[in-house]
Amino acid sequence: MKQSQFYYLLRRGLFSAGSAIIKNGLVMFNKFTTAGLSSPAQGSAEFNGTSDYIQLPDAFSHTNHTIAAWVYFDDTSGSNVFFDNRDANDDGIRLLQSAGDLTYQINAVDRSASVAASKWYYVSASYNGTTQSLFIDGSLMVSGTTSQSISATTNALIGRQSYAAVSYMLGNLANVAIWNRALTSDEINSVMWKPYQALSSTETSGLQAWYSLDNIDGSTVPDSTGNHNGTAN
Repeated sequence: MKQSQFYYLLRRGLFSAGSAIIKNGLVMFNKFTTAGLSSPAQGSAEFNGTSDYIQLPDAFSHTNHTIAAWVYFDDTSGSNVFFDNRDANDDGIRLLQSAGDLTYQINAVDRSASVAASKWYYVSASYNGTTQSLFIDGSLMVSGTTSQSISATTNALIGRQSYAAVSYMLGNLANVAIWNRALTSDEINSVMWKPYQALSSTETSGLQAWYSLDNIDGSTVPDSTGNHNGTAN
């Protein structure tokens, strides 16, 4: 099947689960669930848990920020890192799942909530300079007051830990987005259901990068904002 035909069917949701195409090691895949929230309609990238990751060209070292993504874990017994820009001093942001806990880390401060395998979640992690908040499926799961400043210089990774004992992502990701501000709860509940093209001007305010992960062209991972294309590994 030609790639153009595949992606047409993928975006229309007409491809059955299990259909896939490999692009530079990352598997483009449309995985659906039968209960709960539906998966992102345009498809996703499947990470193999051992070598797949995306190198981003920027550290995205914003003290005020929101990191959001649709996430699907094949297994929650191990560790799955799906965003990391920390340096060797733990300065930066990390999002991971470990032993059933989804953890949002700013520097050395963690906020966690429980998740399960084989289910899509929309994860949003935000910090407004005083409050660190973790949302799942648009609902606030945990928050806490902390005073943090982020100055990491390590370029961010999607699907892999940035240093030390390397941990990868086993599962699927879509619509990974990075803002340099904390989104409101209403904004999170709005953007979670939208492709990039449907975002309002308010929702794109402060948006640094948006990786839909539904169409990786060779080794290039397109950023819909046009500013920070990644590299598939």
